[in-house]
Amino acid sequence: MRKKLILGINILILCPVVLFATADYWSIVKTINTKSLQHPYLIFDNNSKKDILALVERDPKAAEIMHLIKIEGQRYMLTTPDVEPKYIAEELRSRYIGGANPYLSYRGYFLHGAQVLAFLYQMYGDEAYAQKAYYLIDKICALDTWIQKAHDFENIYGRIWPYGAKDDQVVFSYDHTTGDYGIEVAFIYDWLYPALTKYQRDRIRGAMLEKVVTKVRGNYEYHWWATAYKCNWSGICHSGAGMSALALLTEDPQLTDVVVRACEGVEGMINQIGIDGGWIEGRGYWAYGVGQSAFFMDAMKRLTNGKINLFDLPGIKNTPTDFALFGLGGPFCDGGTIGPIGSTPLHNKLIAESKNETGMWYLENIQNRDIASAGVSCWNLIWPTPKGIKAVKPKEASKHFRTIDWAFMRKDFGNDYMQLAVKSGPNGDPHHGFLDIGSVALTWKGESVIGRFQAGGYDLFVFDEMRWEYLYTNSYGQNVVIVNGEQQEVEKHKDQPWSDHFIGGKIEQFVVRDTYAYTMVDATKAYPGKELKGWKRWAILDKENNIVILLDEVKCARGAEIDLLFHPNVTAKRSGHVMSLKGEQADMEMKTLFKGPYILETGRQLHHQIVKTDPTRWIPYYHTFIQKAPAETNYIAHVFYPTALKNTALGETQFTMDESGRLPVITCVVNGKTMRYKIETTDVILAVQ
Repeated sequence: MRKKLILGINILILCPVVLFATADYWSIVKTINTKSLQHPYLIFDNNSKKDILALVERDPKAAEIMHLIKIEGQRYMLTTPDVEPKYIAEELRSRYIGGANPYLSYRGYFLHGAQVLAFLYQMYGDEAYAQKAYYLIDKICALDTWIQKAHDFENIYGRIWPYGAKDDQVVFSYDHTTGDYGIEVAFIYDWLYPALTKYQRDRIRGAMLEKVVTKVRGNYEYHWWATAYKCNWSGICHSGAGMSALALLTEDPQLTDVVVRACEGVEGMINQIGIDGGWIEGRGYWAYGVGQSAFFMDAMKRLTNGKINLFDLPGIKNTPTDFALFGLGGPFCDGGTIGPIGSTPLHNKLIAESKNETGMWYLENIQNRDIASAGVSCWNLIWPTPKGIKAVKPKEASKHFRTIDWAFMRKDFGNDYMQLAVKSGPNGDPHHGFLDIGSVALTWKGESVIGRFQAGGYDLFVFDEMRWEYLYTNSYGQNVVIVNGEQQEVEKHKDQPWSDHFIGGKIEQFVVRDTYAYTMVDATKAYPGKELKGWKRWAILDKENNIVILLDEVKCARGAEIDLLFHPNVTAKRSGHVMSLKGEQADMEMKTLFKGPYILETGRQLHHQIVKTDPTRWIPYYHTFIQKAPAETNYIAHVFYPTALKNTALGETQFTMDESGRLPVITCVVNGKTMRYKIETTDVILAVQ
């Protein structure tokens, strides 16, 4: 039986990523009876939309959401922007000019308005909604292209292509923005269809065919994202083509081949999500890639009566929200954030499909926010909070995402508990990754005490080979160790083959116990090895006292310069050998423990971007600097502790490091209690007196 398109065979030849289809997509998609389809059918039909209205009738929260949607609809009905999007010229160098992109903002205004009004038309049948929605979407159809200028040839050609893409890329006529629009216009077309004239239908239909479907149909091999499954672009771009094709099946039933390819492409991306839920590009891009793909996944499940259920793939089904929940406090990679990720409707949908009880707890306790402040859309009603799923708090709040090798430690969820995150894994993402193996992030009281600094928006060259010159991506912008100026390296450079050996780090120990947890990462192989000969970092969390201990074993030549960098997102001030770290809520101190001479000081680093306005910024940092390493193996410890523990009723807090044995012992005297952390080859043993 034919299980793949011929195109799928070509993909296997072009790319080392191999797809293992969970379903016979080709045979299943061919069974869709396109002649019996009646708009709307993508996400709801005339029967199932009654469930939405019934929900609004019986549920006060749903009624409030619908009220807000009606107000938004009224705004669009009563106003029209002064300028249409086709008259707003998008600068080719829009990312050079910097700031908000008015072109994309205007496009977003018309798209969003059309969706709001199309939804209200479906719910209440008022054709005035439909005609104003058509007015708005017609402006989008009139655009020459649905890509953004940042992805035109002149700008994107120099990009370092992520894993799965060939270096020889010259076709850039379809980007993730095209995918976004392909998804959204498909909904609008599906919902407006009954109220449209043939001319109006063909107007929208023609735009989807011209700007989305025919851009890729039959020539996927020329689009880099088609096989770059570790990149969020892949799921989004495939979903845009697939959703547009689904919306057009009544007029163009031959587009089933596009639907099949979209299924394969979305599966390819989801299969790159780790079995524990981790995503190499970071939490923000997990939410974007999965969030946009979920629309297409839902439509496919519906139109095939569950025969194609991409929500059943392991990357979604088993751990649908684990990266969102356990990854709190992990701002690594582009788009990183310490807080919740993704929309509430997305999590509603993932939990409804997976019946995941941990996800339900995350939704109720972390994700959900006040309706008015969070913003709402029709998707809050289309994908409402699932019922009948028990919310079960995880027994353990810490987690090691083994597939990407990131670790998160905490006593419990909530701002009162220190969250300690450790980054490891390969330096194998030239698209959104940083040179940050071994870096840590400390989050307390809802604030990023130590983490990554906020770099602002992208400029035109941040994805080119120049990427590694930027402070926020190279090692000097991370919380890592640098010996004699030697930074970490990466597995991929522009137009160069992928490295034939592993470059990165490995978490060798991750242990969670009742009163403490620790992670040990060996980051040696993240460096070229000329100056830094070895680096292991133990990151220890005292759960009871919100104390963090970082112990670094640095191997290098005697007399080498060792720099241990930290980037605070709170105010840092030095007083002697102690660094004060004070935010709006968090109030901590840090002490360095080292047997030789060192310098502890604050400073600032120059962060630059190639933009017209504000091209340079000074980034505060502090570091422990050892001008001359006293030995070939050096142990440096840093202890972070709440300022309130500095002097307690039971005595002064003290921290010391004993190096008389084979490996150090770090002693903390807190509240009259002595805790000795003995570092061993395979464990960290805590003795309490």
